[in-house]
Amino acid sequence: MTIECPHCQFSKEIADDKLPPLPAKVTCPQCSEQFTLEAQDFDIEEEPLLTAEPVTPPPMPTPPIPSPSQATAAPLTDAAPAGFWVRVLAIIIDSVLLQVLFYAMMLGIGMVVNNVDFESDPMMIISAVGMSWTLSFAYYVFFTGYCGQTPGKMALRVKVIHNDGGPVGYGQAFVREVIGKFLSSLILCIGYLMVAFRSDKRGLHDLVASTRVVKL
Repeated sequence: MTIECPHCQFSKEIADDKLPPLPAKVTCPQCSEQFTLEAQDFDIEEEPLLTAEPVTPPPMPTPPIPSPSQATAAPLTDAAPAGFWVRVLAIIIDSVLLQVLFYAMMLGIGMVVNNVDFESDPMMIISAVGMSWTLSFAYYVFFTGYCGQTPGKMALRVKVIHNDGGPVGYGQAFVREVIGKFLSSLILCIGYLMVAFRSDKRGLHDLVASTRVVKL
């Protein structure tokens, strides 16, 4: 520690552990003058304060990009209605697929059960018709309830949705595909023809089930 005499400006370096308790009377070895050594009379080097570096906040996580299936699950409130002819073409595609499935099912039954005649036996004919209807109902109800699209509608990018734009469940799909389409067929298929003449392109089965068919 450096001590300087205020009278003659004599200075001397003294170790900190050899300093007397302050304040204290000391005598200058050069001019023999006494002076009071105060704590503030000599410079004390203070260590610089630690400066905290600014903490950079972690980057905000990027929201995940919705997959195509999630994006299509969002309400389609502003989607344009699908036209009559595109829906007819979708039905044709689904009918072809149903025929393939039906004949594959009949072939499988014929391989398991011997001597089955689906052409001449009246009971077999009735059974075949019943299986055909059951397969058709299951096909349309499953695909419509699962994702709102049969394979034919997937190919043409149209979809069955609820009136409010939300998805269609299995219960609503059953009302549309079984009850609604039965009523549309019962009045000479006028329920289907309503799609061609209504501005919202909704058939009787859509009105019954509170659904509509839109373009994607």
